[in-house]
Amino acid sequence: MSVQAHAIARHFGKACQSYSNAARLQRLTGYAILNGLPAEPRGCLLDLGCGPAWLHPELVQRGNTLLAVDLSAGMLHQARQLGLAKAYIQADAAALPLPPASVRRVFSNLMLQWCPKPGEVAAELERVLQSGGTVNLSTLLHGTLAELRQAFLALKLRPHVNQFLTAEALLLAMQQGAPTIDWQLQSETVQFSYPDVLALGRELKSLGANYVPDKERKGLTGRSYWQQLQQAYPKLPGNAQAGYLENSTADTAADTIIASYQVAYLTGVKR
Repeated sequence: MSVQAHAIARHFGKACQSYSNAARLQRLTGYAILNGLPAEPRGCLLDLGCGPAWLHPELVQRGNTLLAVDLSAGMLHQARQLGLAKAYIQADAAALPLPPASVRRVFSNLMLQWCPKPGEVAAELERVLQSGGTVNLSTLLHGTLAELRQAFLALKLRPHVNQFLTAEALLLAMQQGAPTIDWQLQSETVQFSYPDVLALGRELKSLGANYVPDKERKGLTGRSYWQQLQQAYPKLPGNAQAGYLENSTADTAADTIIASYQVAYLTGVKR
């Protein structure tokens, strides 16, 4: 496992107990993918990046056998508490310890964005999938947390926000990595509202999603850091607040900022 993979696993391991309560976006995208899976169980279903396995009661009905894979030992420990999968495997998505053509369906919810080389993950999916097998996954795209990045830049600080691929670059990487899989991509913008930047930061930490490669904070610290970041954070237009929060899960007057997530849904069928 690479140094970066160890760091990502450590972040998500720390968040294994707080993850489910904070996973607003993960629930939205997870059920969106689930709705795209055929209802009848068929063959082996791989949950790639299973996290705490909160969707396993539904996924176990979509495959004759359910396999759970995650990079984080802590997440797998949480997943085992349900005991619905046949096996719980700690592995990198780009190096799956599974036989060729052993999987019929792959489900993966907001995992791929943490893989530095998505084409290598695609190649592994191509290897383990049977002919006619399907992939249903979600991931994040360029522009995610753009408001937070703007606030960092306004303070002339290095943005502690991950840079994700554009939709075009992601699709190309998947096509090149797995040319025998016919890929399709759809995207949407999801917005959530928060009382302040500190609440957003706490949610990201609760999810383990606060990992940024080579993260380094200089200058502002503590309360001053959060206060100045709050002041620099883009404000909602006063005359367009209701429309701006249309996709938000919160609608109270106390919510003063939004965070935007650019979500990609990838589906693929192996020829």
